[in-house]
Amino acid sequence: MIWLPTGRIVGSLLPRTPTCPSGLRSFNGVYSMKVVDNETWVMDQFSSCELKHKKRTERLQTVASNMLACPEASLPGQNTQWKDLKAAYRLFDRPEVTHAAVCQPHWEKTRATRPGRYLMISDTTDVDHYSHQATTGLGMLGDGKGRGMQLHSCLAYDCHNQKIVGQAGAMLFYRSKAPKNESRTQRLKRTREGCYWGEVVDQVGPPPEGSQWIHVFDRGADNFESFCHLAQSGCDWIVRAAQLHRNVLDHEGETKKLCDIVDDAQLLGSYELNLRSRPGVAARTAKINVSVATVTFVPPAHRSPYVKQCGVDEVSMRVVFVQEVDAPKGVTPIRWVLLTSLAVETFEDAWQVIEDYEHRWLIEEYHKVIKSGCSIEQHALRTADRLEALIGLISVIGIRLFELKLLGRTEYKTKANGRVPSSWTKCLAILRPNLKVQGLTVYEFFRELGKLGGFLGRKSDGEPGWQTIWRGYRKMQSLLDAMKLTGQIKDEIRG
Repeated sequence: MIWLPTGRIVGSLLPRTPTCPSGLRSFNGVYSMKVVDNETWVMDQFSSCELKHKKRTERLQTVASNMLACPEASLPGQNTQWKDLKAAYRLFDRPEVTHAAVCQPHWEKTRATRPGRYLMISDTTDVDHYSHQATTGLGMLGDGKGRGMQLHSCLAYDCHNQKIVGQAGAMLFYRSKAPKNESRTQRLKRTREGCYWGEVVDQVGPPPEGSQWIHVFDRGADNFESFCHLAQSGCDWIVRAAQLHRNVLDHEGETKKLCDIVDDAQLLGSYELNLRSRPGVAARTAKINVSVATVTFVPPAHRSPYVKQCGVDEVSMRVVFVQEVDAPKGVTPIRWVLLTSLAVETFEDAWQVIEDYEHRWLIEEYHKVIKSGCSIEQHALRTADRLEALIGLISVIGIRLFELKLLGRTEYKTKANGRVPSSWTKCLAILRPNLKVQGLTVYEFFRELGKLGGFLGRKSDGEPGWQTIWRGYRKMQSLLDAMKLTGQIKDEIRG
């Protein structure tokens, strides 16, 4: 066994070299994608929206362009001309302009994945509009005092290219108070929050030929109904278990509690993980055991209408136990229980499952982007229906901001020339006159863009985040607009 302070194993988990699809160049096993400017990106994402009138689709593109130019501002701040603002309000007031209608083209492009391995990472976040008391149709949040809606998003992540592909699907729903003295049978008959995990799986659908999709869920999806949706989807899954005391069947068909299965699980290996100090907890090096078992989930005694009619009698899967041993006294040991449809026979197989689940932070970071970068909770419209369409637009715009963080991180050797718009390199040369722009790689270009936004680039600073890269992009965009007005750059879509 090879120990590393970071908990990583040398050599055994290097990514497989994928077959390069036509139209893309491969550098060290990673596809090199061309970066497009905002105008091209907006047209690509929204020009095919079906809003029942060509003018509405054109107006949506205008609103999207204004939003992308200043994502943190309100609609009045983004549409500074009264005629543009009035047109935006009218657009979101149309019944044809819905959350699904705005997002559908983006979803479809995201789902058309090239051959490869992809993570479909889902989670739910609250969209709080408590401060907008005039907005009607909102649901409750938290303990019932908050007002807003829940957004359940599914992000597609390309494992080979290490890039966000886009949002593969999403649903908005409203929380309401449960009826007083509601029985368990009555509860199962109504739509519950746990249902949306499975419904988004159905919305995303099966993968195209040659693509492997792996749904990555947190503990909110740990219910038999979600596993029924997953089993019928044609996709794989990794779900963190929440109900550790549920009854399951072990590999011999005996009924046991899930938490007791670990005693008979096969130990595959161990690794060490350095943990930083936290309030009340000292830094330590944790020894983690990784073991695996096979279990079968059977339907619960109380079944929802979907479980009764779906035809799934049982779901077999592997359980990967990630358990800290010999933890210091008074410290809660690390413990992950991951349920997966993937084959797990070796330590490397288990490590891949753990590594895939660790990518779940991407959906949390994405929700931060749409909240802090796009101010999704600050927008105010009169009705929840209007807000739904606006939130759909913001959720797609958020992908553009978020993907800037990962662009170029895997392309250390790919030259920026020919991969990013030539107008971008011209602006960077003006803004950084002492920089040799022509020799930059894609990776170096985005680091320099981050420096325009405040990234210092010291050895201890790591990589620039989406906020510094976006601030740098905003400075570059201001110069682009000025150059366009003075005729130095043609007023056309540049790519």
